Amino acid sequence: MIATKAAAPLATCSLGAIALVLALASPAAADCAKDITGEVYCGGGRCIADREGTIWCASSHGGDVERLQDGTIVCGKGECAKDSRGRVFCSSEKDGAVLIDSSGSVRCYGRCEPASSALCERTKADSSGR
Repeated sequence: MIATKAAAPLATCSLGAIALVLALASPAAADCAKDITGEVYCGGGRCIADREGTIWCASSHGGDVERLQDGTIVCGKGECAKDSRGRVFCSSEKDGAVLIDSSGSVRCYGRCEPASSALCERTKADSSGR
């Protein structure tokens, strides 16, 4: 009985720690960002600014966005990552995860597909102050 009582708090702590790690590891869903003029743009996924300060967002819920070396913004349906050669690959699944393996290759949930500027959007946010 003593072992059961001692193990119960440990099990609760472990489950709580696992829940915290999963919550922190989950990619953000929708996102919004301000451009250099103060306008707000939102998308289904993460948003970033290009070199000129223009906001670009992933159009897919849980999608990701990356900046290439030449400054081009590209997006994916799921999480994206750069491989060891600087190419950006994304999960083909909405909210899909990616990982860079020990050889520098991107590994994806579902399939890996190249990121594309066609999967980005610039949607001006609505305002409640009208």
